[in-house]
Amino acid sequence: MNSRFFDMLRRALPVVPLALCMSGQAKAAPSPSLCAPDEQVAFSCPIARSHKIVSLCLAPGKTTPPAARYVFGTPSHPELIYPAEGRARANFRTSILGYAGGTGGNAYSFIKDGTQYILFHISGTGLENAGVIVKPVNQIDASVELDCRPSTAFHALDDDLLDITNSWGIDPELDGKPLPVTKN
Repeated sequence: MNSRFFDMLRRALPVVPLALCMSGQAKAAPSPSLCAPDEQVAFSCPIARSHKIVSLCLAPGKTTPPAARYVFGTPSHPELIYPAEGRARANFRTSILGYAGGTGGNAYSFIKDGTQYILFHISGTGLENAGVIVKPVNQIDASVELDCRPSTAFHALDDDLLDITNSWGIDPELDGKPLPVTKN
């Protein structure tokens, strides 16, 4: 390799940590969430054209396995809380989504009663999309996709959260792939 390459690399390296820090600090405070006051908000957003909110909440402390819960609905009427009782690890999975052109994202998923629920956050140049997808297990297409209101998704990217969610294991159906789409 030539010295010009190393000069370019040396100039770019100080920018990389700054960009990573800025991306994790894009939103100072979480959007409205359905998490309890003593829980950490891992992901939350109000659903577009709705009064509903979707949240992924982490229990305080360093429990093994880490306790988490999914909550969907309104503050006065949660429609789905998973797991239903207490705080447990359940079967949450995490994935890195793969797209072309410098676009990528993260997803958290779980299966309940033969249905897979996928919380997602995708970003790239001029693109940001987040929401929840619901699909029957063993089917390719999603039955429902609910997008977050534009620019309202909160997706925590701090080291503690990443340590917790990485301990969940990957979802082989999602990791490194694009999300399932709804059939039109």
